[in-house]
Amino acid sequence: MPELPEVEARKNYLERTSLGRKIESVKVQDLRILEDTTPIQLTKRLKGATFTEASRRGKYLLVRTDIDGILLMHFGMTGSLLFEEESGKAPRFDRVEFHFKPKSVLYFIDQRLFGKIALYRTDDPLKIPEIAKLGPEPLGRAFTHKKFSEIVHSHNTTIHQLLMDQELIAGIGNIYSDEITYQAGVRPDRRTSSLTEKEIRRLYDKMKWVLRRAVELDAELDDHADRFLIPNRKRDGQCPKTQHKLVKKTIGGRSSYYCPTCQK
Repeated sequence: MPELPEVEARKNYLERTSLGRKIESVKVQDLRILEDTTPIQLTKRLKGATFTEASRRGKYLLVRTDIDGILLMHFGMTGSLLFEEESGKAPRFDRVEFHFKPKSVLYFIDQRLFGKIALYRTDDPLKIPEIAKLGPEPLGRAFTHKKFSEIVHSHNTTIHQLLMDQELIAGIGNIYSDEITYQAGVRPDRRTSSLTEKEIRRLYDKMKWVLRRAVELDAELDDHADRFLIPNRKRDGQCPKTQHKLVKKTIGGRSSYYCPTCQK
């Protein structure tokens, strides 16, 4: 599932390809991708509008236009964007098409249909229910070590589940929670109450480092399998540091991987 770094990469892609372009038409190819929005509302309100700004909040992409409203995109497990300078044969799993003048098109693609698109009549993201309930941004300046420590001390759960709780910290999912705990040398199934202040500090520092580095790499970590757990996170996967076999464990209903040697 796209997490903070992947959604940031999609935001950057949309900024490079689609900002400043006037929308000639919108075509909804699959109604199941829409939420709180009808095809008529989407097509009528966006026709003639221009994408002016893109931002990310947690795992959500927010796109502003020169009309009143915010276009919300969530990519589910398999959602992505594809821009073409000339509209031609649509890609497989095309769900919504934004056609610009002249001839270019932005496709919202989603194989498994767990993503969604919604258009809200507001300029305030906090009036969007999904956005209003999100916790702080882990890469934001306001998210200090003190704030993270307060969250850890006030919740009795596993560190894996705490990192993935979107109402506590926005944008981190199963995959990056594993990476953060791996880089910090902490087992993901450890209870928050068992963490020392030194471990909390290490988790905070590695959270910032992992997410920043993944953003810098456009979330393409496969070429860095010698340093990151993520490319090795699979059945019979090995720790990139020790080559020990990774352990797979279900934590809070989700599969987590860790190295029994490097993580304590």
